[in-house]
Amino acid sequence: MEKKMKHKEVLKMLKRNEAQEFATGIAGFFSKNTENFIIVAVVVVVIAVAIPLYLNSRAQANVRAEQALSEANYYTNRPVLDDPQAQMYGFFRTKKEKYEKAQSAYGTVLQNYKNSSSTPAAYMGLANAYFNNGQYKEALEYFNTFVEKYPKHAMTADAICGRAYANLQLGQIGEAVKDLELVLNSYKGGSNINDTRLKLAEAYLKSGSPDKAGQMCEAVIKESKDSYWMSLAGGILAGIK
Repeated sequence: MEKKMKHKEVLKMLKRNEAQEFATGIAGFFSKNTENFIIVAVVVVVIAVAIPLYLNSRAQANVRAEQALSEANYYTNRPVLDDPQAQMYGFFRTKKEKYEKAQSAYGTVLQNYKNSSSTPAAYMGLANAYFNNGQYKEALEYFNTFVEKYPKHAMTADAICGRAYANLQLGQIGEAVKDLELVLNSYKGGSNINDTRLKLAEAYLKSGSPDKAGQMCEAVIKESKDSYWMSLAGGILAGIK
């Protein structure tokens, strides 16, 4: 006579069967998808290794770029001394020698570390180095590049002013007026509103608009009493009247 299974035993058996089926299903799933799991595992490992390496490499590049930028700024700020012993004291004998050295150093940042955080400053430094060396076409090119690449940067207004100053030197007065008016109207005059106003006064005079030039000078005198800028504005205004 067959022994009748108790209810609890039946439940245990069912649970064992379910567990076995589940384990078999899992094993089958992993067996069928082994290749996919290997790919995912490889990707995870690559990401885990590559991202820290990339971040570390980028950080190191930023440090090297900052060092190169610092060297370029050092050259820019060194005095010029017309003396055979100038180099011995860390000076330059000519302005040309000084700014060509700075141009080379700024160029190193742009060539070797073009995606670093120092790139905007290198563009501006190179543009100013060309301008100060009397190479106005080259300066204009780099000021333009800065404005195109960094339209919302903190130095954008200064780059537009630099572009205007280069255009003044090249005789492109209309372009200079347009840029200086843009800086005054949209960028609050840039980093030095008085310099911008007086450069615009100069541009107005060259374009045949002495009244507008006078207005710029009067604005400087009104807001900068007893200052260097007031003196400059007064001199220009005296020439107009």
